[in-house]
Amino acid sequence: MNSEFEARKLAFSRRDSIWEEYGRIRDRNNVIIESLKREADVEHFAMQDCFERASNAYQYGDKSEASFYSQEGHAHRNGRNDLNAEISALIREVKQAKANAEASAPKVDSSAFDRAKSAFEVAKCRHESAQAKFKRLKAMRDSAKAEFDSLHVQFKQAQTAFRQKLEEVRSERAIKQQQVVEKVNMALVQSNAHYLGSLFGQNAKIVPHSDGTTHIFFGGLNAAGDGIGHGHAVIDCDGNVTYLRDAWQDHDDYLIDNARKRGTNTHNI
Repeated sequence: MNSEFEARKLAFSRRDSIWEEYGRIRDRNNVIIESLKREADVEHFAMQDCFERASNAYQYGDKSEASFYSQEGHAHRNGRNDLNAEISALIREVKQAKANAEASAPKVDSSAFDRAKSAFEVAKCRHESAQAKFKRLKAMRDSAKAEFDSLHVQFKQAQTAFRQKLEEVRSERAIKQQQVVEKVNMALVQSNAHYLGSLFGQNAKIVPHSDGTTHIFFGGLNAAGDGIGHGHAVIDCDGNVTYLRDAWQDHDDYLIDNARKRGTNTHNI
């Protein structure tokens, strides 16, 4: 569109230059023509006055005076006619200048520029549409980012709460494990086991089963409580010790075994 605009601008400049020259000639000649018209009017009125004087003098019989005024009248008429001829020449010059301008001034064809302008308007419309779409997508992105940031804060809060809850669960599990150990120790005491201190000061391995029972392994060679010579206790979901064998005790020599209906009675703990 820029090239078409420049070509159109150049054509307008050439056309305006030619018509400016015509305007200069027209304005200059019009000033002269107006002045000559005033002079021609003066000559015309003087001519009329002289002819009237000559006619009056002739009627009164003063032929010499009539002849003088008649000659003066003709001189004024010639002067008027010369002025009118000069005026006509100036008018013809203006008309010729106009004809030359019309003939030589370039005809400006704006169709190429108009087509380029139309294409530019279409491209501009597409650009504005794409820009509006970009702004909408940017607003959506900003909204999504704000939502993500909010969810991230909630995640951090949930993570902190989870860790706190995990610590609580671990603490509760440790307390529960200690309670189980204490229950087993109490069961050992109540059953008059030979090794009353078998759980005291030793680690015990506590294994919950899917059926609700809890198995405790203690003593023995392994520090974890489930090595060679370990003891074994089973507590059901109601807190009853259903099986108990002390450390270094033979498998057939148990303290409690409800499943086999041998040994001492079940201890409620």
